Amino acid sequence: MIRNLKNIALGHRVMLTVAIVIILLILLACVGYLTGNWNEDESARPGYSIASAESQPVELEPCMDATTRERLRSIMFDALDSALKSHIEHVFEIWLKDERGQPARAATGVRQGIKAHQSARIATQNWSPPICAN
Repeated sequence: MIRNLKNIALGHRVMLTVAIVIILLILLACVGYLTGNWNEDESARPGYSIASAESQPVELEPCMDATTRERLRSIMFDALDSALKSHIEHVFEIWLKDERGQPARAATGVRQGIKAHQSARIATQNWSPPICAN
């Protein structure tokens, strides 16, 4: 005899739902076990791996003429100088807001900024994209 769900107490409905979920989980586990995929190593299965995990992205450097390269290099030098100026301004703004450990903290920040600026200038100077073949 099937009873109307409205007549079943809330506790019994919850227990029925939990029992159904547990039975479904057990059935899914049995299917996984019986198909042989229970403890199988993911990397050992051919054809089931993500292709992008195996591939390596290749970034091709753009080719350009010598004039464009020097123009871009000049833009990079200007950006580096601007970034160093902004960094030093930021270091001093922090000093104005928080004087704990100053001026040693500010000196460290300025030193790190100058070191990064110099390294980036060297890398920019050595940057040499290939000349386009026409």
